[in-house]
Amino acid sequence: MTRVKHRREDGWLSELISMNYEDEPFNCVHSYVVSIEPMKTRANHYHKSKEEWLALAAGKIKLCLKDVVSGTYEEIVLDSRSETYELIYIPPLVAHALKNIANTEASVVVFSKNPENKEDTIPYEVAL
Repeated sequence: MTRVKHRREDGWLSELISMNYEDEPFNCVHSYVVSIEPMKTRANHYHKSKEEWLALAAGKIKLCLKDVVSGTYEEIVLDSRSETYELIYIPPLVAHALKNIANTEASVVVFSKNPENKEDTIPYEVAL
């Protein structure tokens, strides 16, 4: 299966498995891999209804999360060299930004039950 790499100056994104394709048995989940160039930030948005699960694949990032309703803020550093492996749940209405804090490319895998919906993605600057 070949997928398109959507390139930008801060990295690239490519869908992995998704209900957007006829890839049995993988058409029940939407997933994609995101690259982040050194010292660049991705996301800076929240979703009105979409839930996401984020897993670091390589590198070291700072994940900033802010609940847009309560204002609760949290920072999590994820390092692929860590002894543990984290899968981070991002519920709706939680703004998120991912900053690559290393000098090499980082990458994360994102899983959701829904494909991308531009109307559900709201830009929101999260402090880094």
